[in-house]
Amino acid sequence: MNRLILLTSVAITALISLPRLLLLQRMAPGILFHEISLADLLLRALYIFLTSLLFFILHLQTRSIKVSFLKIDFNSFWQRLLLSIVVFIIIDRLLLRFHMLLFRPHTNEQLFRLLFNINMVIAVIMTILFAQIFRLLENNYRIRLSNASLLKTNAETRFEVLKNQVNPHFLFNSLNTINSLIVTDQQAAVNYVNNMSDVYRYVLKSHEVNSIQLQEELRFIAAYTEMLKGRYGNKMHIAVNIAPSYLLHRVPPMALQILIENAVKHNIASQSKPLHIRIFANEAAGLIVENNLQKRNNPEPSTGVGLQNLNLRCKYLSNHHLTIQQTQTSFSVTVPLIYS
Repeated sequence: MNRLILLTSVAITALISLPRLLLLQRMAPGILFHEISLADLLLRALYIFLTSLLFFILHLQTRSIKVSFLKIDFNSFWQRLLLSIVVFIIIDRLLLRFHMLLFRPHTNEQLFRLLFNINMVIAVIMTILFAQIFRLLENNYRIRLSNASLLKTNAETRFEVLKNQVNPHFLFNSLNTINSLIVTDQQAAVNYVNNMSDVYRYVLKSHEVNSIQLQEELRFIAAYTEMLKGRYGNKMHIAVNIAPSYLLHRVPPMALQILIENAVKHNIASQSKPLHIRIFANEAAGLIVENNLQKRNNPEPSTGVGLQNLNLRCKYLSNHHLTIQQTQTSFSVTVPLIYS
């Protein structure tokens, strides 16, 4: 980008200086007026070059600056434009006064001032236009990178979901639960199979979308929770407390399942130490999944890919990361809500 800015500044300088250079070449040898002398031409070219560099820096800046009570956001075109007008007025007057001290016009002073100002205005306008083009190209490049990253993340997430949900270990536990329920409670076995069907249907559906309404995710979690109860019974308690106003907001699909599974993998769930998982929403933070912290001595193997992928998807969809907090007694993950 720095090389591109330098080359473009040189090109703008050459383009604006070219008419005066051609006029200088057509003049008879020895006839040099102050208005179009070689020294005057070179110094004006230097003004244009430095001015172009300055305005490229102004318009390609992305950070915000704060001067006293005034805050300038360089991501806002109109704030950059207003700042450019103020800066241009200052430097144009300073350069014009300095230049007139060195090259006092012998003919029409007003014409001298007008031509000087026109050259500077053209230089600034061209610089701003090129800077906008560069910003658009850079944004387009970043979007393409983000899309490529999202495609990779989606592929990894699908693999992780299938690995966690349709692996032999999960099926083995589910089938064992169904087998025992058939003997003890046939209706419970039927309910378990229905919940299992809902879970797998949602898993397959979630591959087709990047985000989903929270109410659909909660319906899936209800079915998933019933399956976990069939395995853990009273060893685990999942409480969902979501106000209706949040239900139409969107989240990455399978977000809650990943966090619940993460809690189950790393914490003890027993009759003496039941695992309590709480799911609730906060207007300021987002969707929160919290569990009491009682770490296993030998936790199940975990690659961390699921949580990492969820974080990347949240960053892409909402421009916010997951928020992870841990105390001596609790562990919580906040998922940013996507407002529909």
